Amino acid sequence: MSEAPERPTRKPTRRDVARLAGVSDAVVSYALNGGAPVAPDTRRRVLAAVAELGYRPNQAARALRSGSARTLVLAVPDRDDPVFANPFFAEYAAAIESAARERGYALYSTATSFEPDGLRARFEEFAARMVDGVLVLSSGAADRSAIDPVGLPWVDLNAPGARDGVASVGTDLRAGAERATEHLLDHGRTRVAFVGQLDDREPRHSGWRAACASRGVPPGRVYDGGYTRDGGYVSGLRIADEDDRPDAVFAASDRTAVGVLRAFHERGVRVPEDVALVAFDGSWEAEYTWPPLTTVRQPIEAMADAAVARVLDPAGERAHAEFDAELVLRASCGPHR
Repeated sequence: MSEAPERPTRKPTRRDVARLAGVSDAVVSYALNGGAPVAPDTRRRVLAAVAELGYRPNQAARALRSGSARTLVLAVPDRDDPVFANPFFAEYAAAIESAARERGYALYSTATSFEPDGLRARFEEFAARMVDGVLVLSSGAADRSAIDPVGLPWVDLNAPGARDGVASVGTDLRAGAERATEHLLDHGRTRVAFVGQLDDREPRHSGWRAACASRGVPPGRVYDGGYTRDGGYVSGLRIADEDDRPDAVFAASDRTAVGVLRAFHERGVRVPEDVALVAFDGSWEAEYTWPPLTTVRQPIEAMADAAVARVLDPAGERAHAEFDAELVLRASCGPHR
């Protein structure tokens, strides 16, 4: 005779947790979701009961009751060069997730077009999913007239400056570029080239140019390296093959500088003896090149914390938070004085 099949076990409820922990249903909710202070010993009893019973809150029901999924979205540009292939943005995203988690929110990332109609459609999708706010890595490109009517709080990341009515976070890129260039000039270099964007309105480009002008030194050549390793590599080959090559290079990103370093290595150009090099961003890979890169580090953790705090405070001021960058000295610029 075959055994009768086991009856399915009833899923534990919040009331079961409360009974085992010796507290009320409301205290279980406060301990798990916030909303009111709970004594540390009480919270520990609640969490122990949750673990013993295997209790799992119904997140969908909770979101419907509260109108909040306790979820943030990080929207990044959908492009051929994936954003997270850049170590700087990968580190930034990790810092944002940590800041969100500390406040009890989950973070999800998605790639999207920043064309106005497409971005608005994504915001409407986020609103339908009861997302609490969106962090938009648009570098100032997001059109507020397209997405403000949706009513979701949002913050623009990597913003180069203030825009009316937009909450944003960014680094003082121009000042950081000036400091990097001045450091090369302080090393006695007199022909400092720039590898980055050709547009002289871009803050790192304009900061490099301003630093040269303030010291009475003619700016060196500009090489179209963008923010990619490939762009830096091609630019580095051009520099290495020139008879009157510059004696220093300011690269607009760590990735660009990595490409420059490879090109110099292949052509036998010594760094820093022949050409000194300073980069921008301060990502982890800058420390592990050879020679290690002197770089201008953006304060990722502080920016991430400010961005999450702003998106969770929709009644707060819609303004730009600008952060200073730090020059991190390593071997690529030469001996430090």
